[in-house]
Amino acid sequence: MTSSDSKVTKVETHFKALSSIASSLNTASDELTKTVVTLDEALKKLNIGLTVWVTFSSRAVEDWEYDAEQIGYTKVQSKWGIALRHIWGDDRADVQYIDGPWLFNDAPRDMRIGGVDGIPELIEALAREAIETTKRVRDKTHAVRELAGAIEQIANTQKKGTNPLPPPPASAPPTGPCPENHESVMTTGFSAEQLLEILAAARHRHILLAELLGYAVRWQLNHGDLRIYFPADKRPFAEMVEGRELLPTITSIAREVLGHPVQVVVKLDPPIIGGSDKGGK
Repeated sequence: MTSSDSKVTKVETHFKALSSIASSLNTASDELTKTVVTLDEALKKLNIGLTVWVTFSSRAVEDWEYDAEQIGYTKVQSKWGIALRHIWGDDRADVQYIDGPWLFNDAPRDMRIGGVDGIPELIEALAREAIETTKRVRDKTHAVRELAGAIEQIANTQKKGTNPLPPPPASAPPTGPCPENHESVMTTGFSAEQLLEILAAARHRHILLAELLGYAVRWQLNHGDLRIYFPADKRPFAEMVEGRELLPTITSIAREVLGHPVQVVVKLDPPIIGGSDKGGK
């Protein structure tokens, strides 16, 4: 037998072996696909709608480099499902590259096989994200409900032609529109009388602005910045004051009352823990 005949025989032998194992490989791959499809359909019935990724294989070279294969749950081409992707990049250069994502059954076979190991962690991550998202949604709902109630009150009182703000204390100047708790509102860098003037002008120019400012807990004038602090649970009110219409209005009022240019900055007041302000002053 010549050398050439030997090579041909070897190729034929290995090809027959490959043909045999290919059938088994495809069968095993199909079984894996069917199993993941079952899990995928179960997740779709839950209507989770959350994107989560977990890494099942990584090949980091340097501390600033990353190269990972991930399995996740996300929307690909308008379809939610278990998906796979290859992500790599360089933190120093702030660059990132992504292959995918692919729905699980559309991903390369070797990635599908490796990704199966990450399924338990993926389900755990989805459950954790669902819990955290539920809490955030409930917090937002509470804040929006409170905001909607305040706006509704303003609208109702305006229809009746009455003043939606509570009357000022007897000791306050007659023009002072400040809320009943004005004495507990801390001012730094300017006087309480100037704060009353600012609130009076706000009530005159924009009733909603005056109502929202009533929820502020402290005002601080620091050089050219006038900082208005709201409680953390009144974030929606603070965000409304930062709006394109209200922020220029309060800025203009503050400049007129204080007599010099200022930039109004809206901030959230740190929560009080253990009776002291951990955020400092």
